[in-house]
Formats: sequence, C-alpha cells, structure tokens
Amino acid sequence: MKIDIVDVQEMLENDPHMLLVDVRTQEEFDAGHIPGAGCMPVETIMDCLYDEALSERGLDAIAQARGMEMADDASVIVLYCRSGARSATAAQYMEAIGYVNVYDAGGINEWPYEVVTTEEERMVAAGIAASGMAAVAE
Repeated sequence: MKIDIVDVQEMLENDPHMLLVDVRTQEEFDAGHIPGAGCMPVETIMDCLYDEALSERGLDAIAQARGMEMADDASVIVLYCRSGARSATAAQYMEAIGYVNVYDAGGINEWPYEVVTTEEERMVAAGIAASGMAAVAE
C-alpha cells in the first residue's frame, strides 16, 4: 500500500513500532538515507521465500537497532528506494509472503526532510558516546 511522505515523517516522530527500510543497495544507503532507516536491499527481500527468512536476513537487525523486537503482525514497515520502483516491488512481495502493515513510501528523491550519510550517523553516535563518557568521568 502506498503512503504519503508527510505521513512517514509523522510516523517516524510518533510511532515507536515503525520500521523504516531503505531497499536500495548498501552503497546508495551509505551515501545518504533517511535518519532512522535501516538498509535491506530489494534483492535480499526477493531472495526470501517466507516471512521468517526475511526477519532473519535483516528485519530483526533493523528492529533491534531501533530498540525493539520484530513482530510481523504488529510492526508497521515502511519501504523506500530512490524513485519508488524497488520499494513498490518489495512491498508487493512482502505482502504476498504474509506481511501485513507494509507501506511503500516511494523514492527518497521526494523526501523534503533531512538526509544523512552512514558516516555522519557514526560520527554523531561516537560524539554522543564520548560526551556520555565525559559526563560520567566528571
């Protein structure tokens, strides 16, 4: 099912059970993605023949990075890619193998909000860790 970009931003802010999945390649993801997204290329999704395999091959890790556990029937999964073609294919496939609450947000080209690189996220995480350690040392 298609979802509007504005609704995705609202869900990111308000829905702790929402998983945002970038279905582009790891290289595309690293170069710039929506904050809070995890990467699971469409080829990996299409390689999975059933829902448990999909969780094992990446969705569980994306959920854990957000501090949650994957629950196929409860978690909202929002997919996006560059232009919308790969995310539409992935969403349709996930629904066919039994996932519910799967939404296609289309392409990051339409995303009017912040985009970050993987390196920027690592630097922010390292900065937070370093500042937390400095506060403990005081």
